[in-house]
Amino acid sequence: MKITDYHTPTPHIHCNRLARYKICVSLHMNISRDILWKGIIEDLFEDFLWYFLPDLAENEVDFGEGFEFLDKELAALLPENERRKRHADKLVKFFTKAGKPHYILLHIEVQGYDDAHFAKRMFEYYYRIRDRWHVPVCAFVLYTNENTAFQPIFFEERHHKTRLLYEFPVFTLVGKVEQDLEVPKNPFSLVMKVAHKALQKKQRTDNKQLIWKMELVRELYKAGYAREKIQYILTFIRLYVRFAKPDKEVVLEKDIEIFTKPPKPMGIIEAVLAEARRIGEEEGKAEGKAEGEAKGKKEDAFGMFDEGLSLEAVVRITKLPYTTIQAWEKEWGKTK
Repeated sequence: MKITDYHTPTPHIHCNRLARYKICVSLHMNISRDILWKGIIEDLFEDFLWYFLPDLAENEVDFGEGFEFLDKELAALLPENERRKRHADKLVKFFTKAGKPHYILLHIEVQGYDDAHFAKRMFEYYYRIRDRWHVPVCAFVLYTNENTAFQPIFFEERHHKTRLLYEFPVFTLVGKVEQDLEVPKNPFSLVMKVAHKALQKKQRTDNKQLIWKMELVRELYKAGYAREKIQYILTFIRLYVRFAKPDKEVVLEKDIEIFTKPPKPMGIIEAVLAEARRIGEEEGKAEGKAEGEAKGKKEDAFGMFDEGLSLEAVVRITKLPYTTIQAWEKEWGKTK
């Protein structure tokens, strides 16, 4: 991937969904990944452009004019596809530096499942977008599925001596290592690292998930991004892969609070958050009361030791007394 040192993104007007995100997290809603992708692409759109399409961002996009997201218009182009929709797509209008053409449309697809007709669908969107607006159309596909046999880069149709070829740029997540996903000073790198972890089955267990989520949270705060961007990415980290047990969500939230100053009262949103944490803690306790809970925490600690975490790190994560974790570490050592 080409790494481009880019300027600070220009603010643009869009619907602030931060409060709605927080409530969704508090109520433990099962938000689909398609919804998460559409939301994070819109919220971090300039970062998205510089991450995946740096040449387009540098040479053509007039960031001072802002963007227009045409999701409703895009859905209306293929209504039959919308009814059985399982993918994330965006249509974005942006103005050009040259002014000729005055604006261009960018069609984005995030494809997370195998679809034998995907290339055809990409072409159908292209000609319908072109027919509707009569302006140049760019396309980009992010493949988050595991099967490379279903990751086309073009659509082709032939009959007799007539040939049609529609090519589109793609980014394939499977097969990448974490270093491939790092673009300096671009917060979308963290979004991609979350999606990369989700492809690895070994990283989806609660213990493993807690470890890498906490690592990404620290990286996020250390980078010093704007508070609003931090909140958007935190939401993606929380919801893209979910814990099996609610008590792990409580542990993660407590770790996040370490990096934030005490918040000012915000009324209903903070009240909902507090209530969600209380419910999560009660659910965790209900699974075994005192002895069962202690056993569960002990197993968690053993799992963290297996992952190579230090005594101090386990103490900080579990919030248990140092002497307790120290005794468990000795007991764990005897089993090896």
